[in-house]
Amino acid sequence: MYSENIHGQKRTYYHYIIMVVLLILLTTSWGCKDSRNDYITDSITVVSYGGGAYQESHRIAFCQPFSDITGISVSSIVWNADYGKLKAMVESGRVPWDVVEVTAAQFLRGKRDSLFAQLTIKPNPSNFLPNSVGEYGIANVYWGTVLAYDATLFKTNPPEDWADFWDIEKFPGDRALYDDPRAMLEFALLADGISKDKLYPLDIDRAFNKLNEIRPYIRVFWTDGTQPLQLLLTNAVALSPAWNGRIYASNQAEGKVGYTWNGAALELDYWVVPNQCKNIEVASRFINYASSPYAMAQQAELVGYGPVNKAALNFVSEKNRSKLPTYLANWDNSFVVNAEWWSENEETVRSRWLAWKNK
Repeated sequence: MYSENIHGQKRTYYHYIIMVVLLILLTTSWGCKDSRNDYITDSITVVSYGGGAYQESHRIAFCQPFSDITGISVSSIVWNADYGKLKAMVESGRVPWDVVEVTAAQFLRGKRDSLFAQLTIKPNPSNFLPNSVGEYGIANVYWGTVLAYDATLFKTNPPEDWADFWDIEKFPGDRALYDDPRAMLEFALLADGISKDKLYPLDIDRAFNKLNEIRPYIRVFWTDGTQPLQLLLTNAVALSPAWNGRIYASNQAEGKVGYTWNGAALELDYWVVPNQCKNIEVASRFINYASSPYAMAQQAELVGYGPVNKAALNFVSEKNRSKLPTYLANWDNSFVVNAEWWSENEETVRSRWLAWKNK
């Protein structure tokens, strides 16, 4: 997390200085006479998950500036974070993607399965939050899954934690859940009285028993980050887990969708280059650019996720810092999903989740 003094730092750099430095890093370190003509390729494909405002933040903060500086066209596409698909792609040797955003658990699994290429360049890890910079990938943001609710229904006594999500009498109405066991099991255990610091290893049976209680009230299992916001705005459901960045980025949500950081699930995602990628050098340079302070700050301003480059906070407006997952008060009320546990148990739990959801 960021310390309070980092949040209070004043902006000490100017945007144009950062851009000039980045331009130098992206060109002269390669020994290129003409940065727009001497690269290995003239296009790369960058793959992220989530779509919507999150993908747009990538396009504005990372893809377009990198393309403007280097002359390399960047295609931004979305995937559903299907680890099996990425694994099959690499093993077949037919890899059309150059940069892929993966979850922290997938990052650990992928390293064990040798799915990622070693980066040719990476930033100084001392400028980053712990465990953010590695030989095979660099973290992008901390993002939060929060308890969101229809603020027009609960004006005076809003839900405050996951026990309230399970309390149908006090907070009546249909619910939605993310169609992924990750974090949903943790929410069930928090609702059942387990404290944040005692969550892992997850008691899977206990979690599913608690989920059984709420199953009759789950109207939608959502798969896209835009869905919970629309469900709440249209009064289709009363409560749902939601990605904090989608609420942050929505003008419609103000005053209509509320949320709490109590028991929020925080996760890292990572940029990686798949093995068998033909453009490892350029892909590594893209990741390096996306990890720069100003680029990360641009994304934070757009979508409200916490940058892992600590210097990025110098460029985030004061009014928005308190909305980030890594803001001290938000961090203290949340928990970090244990990527190591999920990397070892995800497939087994996912199979059980599908059976539970469809029974």
